[in-house]
Amino acid sequence: MLSDDILRVVDLDKENRGRKKWSRSIVVFLLLMMVSGFVLYLCWDKDVDFEAYKTEVGKTATNSLGRLTLNEVIIDDNQILLNATFEPVKEFAPDHQVFFFPQILVNGQDYMVRNGGQSIAKSAHVYTIYNSIKMDDFPSDEQLELVIRYKDWNVETPIDKPWEFQIEASQEQLQEDRQVFSIGKKIEHVDQQEITIDRVVSTPISTTIYFQSEKSIINDTLYFKIQSKAGQSWRFETPYPLNKERTKWGSRVDALYLTEGNYQLIPVDKEGQKVGSAIKIKED
Repeated sequence: MLSDDILRVVDLDKENRGRKKWSRSIVVFLLLMMVSGFVLYLCWDKDVDFEAYKTEVGKTATNSLGRLTLNEVIIDDNQILLNATFEPVKEFAPDHQVFFFPQILVNGQDYMVRNGGQSIAKSAHVYTIYNSIKMDDFPSDEQLELVIRYKDWNVETPIDKPWEFQIEASQEQLQEDRQVFSIGKKIEHVDQQEITIDRVVSTPISTTIYFQSEKSIINDTLYFKIQSKAGQSWRFETPYPLNKERTKWGSRVDALYLTEGNYQLIPVDKEGQKVGSAIKIKED
């Protein structure tokens, strides 16, 4: 049956995009869920106002598994969040956890690098499906053409007749509210890995550190914290690769919006101890 305590995250192999099945070498992580801190809940929490970044959809598609209604889409910096409702047919009775992982084309192109999802039982026959799809080199167009296909469940099981939705979404307000901190500085991190911090991008939905290296990064325990002038800090612990060579990376904290002009970015170890020089960052 569907559960409410597991989040599944899939790193996508860009070389296999467009194939019916994803590579069996895809790494799948099962993570225990802390509901109150996860952006998929925050974005649809009635006390949090993200209306300016949200596209109401309300379209329904049906296949042999049941009805799927795509409720809303939120556009973030290199990220798309989806909220859908699944109403399975009575005959659909899986013997293990079910996750739906949609494919998204943006203006006809596939920019996906990571796909995370969760299924929440609302009643015996109604489930809410949340997805967070992280991307790279997202187009800058104010209006986006999205094709959203729910074509797999449990990573590798194809759906005979995928649920598909074609919608238009705007990122005009997001672009106005986005804060960009250009950096372009090299630092040494864990294992003396030399990396270049390209930039920090902050929106009302999330804040992301973008960094790269000349060589493939194998040890991905690259943690950071950002600290304000007043001493308040936020830790970044879950970097993810943006390319198959593992030379471009992102590290994101959800529900963090940097609205001051100046901060410090500090490389830290898993205990939170400083392992490199602090970098002063300033809004462009």
